[in-house]
Amino acid sequence: MSSFVAMPRDVVNEDLCLSEIPDPDGTLLGWERFAHTINGYELMGGFKSCAELANAGTASTLTELRCSLFFEARRDRHSGGISTDQELIRQLLRSIRCKVAAGEWD
Repeated sequence: MSSFVAMPRDVVNEDLCLSEIPDPDGTLLGWERFAHTINGYELMGGFKSCAELANAGTASTLTELRCSLFFEARRDRHSGGISTDQELIRQLLRSIRCKVAAGEWD
């Protein structure tokens, strides 16, 4: 079962720090909290479009990757952890970290 701890939402891409992004090769502790630093529903235009992006696996920009991670956190919470795909979460975190390290804000 995941432990949800609220973090401020709406952390813009340029304010992300690698030290605040969970280690994809670690325990994944805090990934849900990090995922909620963006409102994927709002940025993608609603639940349906956010779900479509996450389910398609086509996220390529930093914002899209963060929105996909946000959706995975919501999926995890609403399924009670039953539908958690840890490898997908690790992939998203790796991609997000690569974009931030390269300064690719979108």
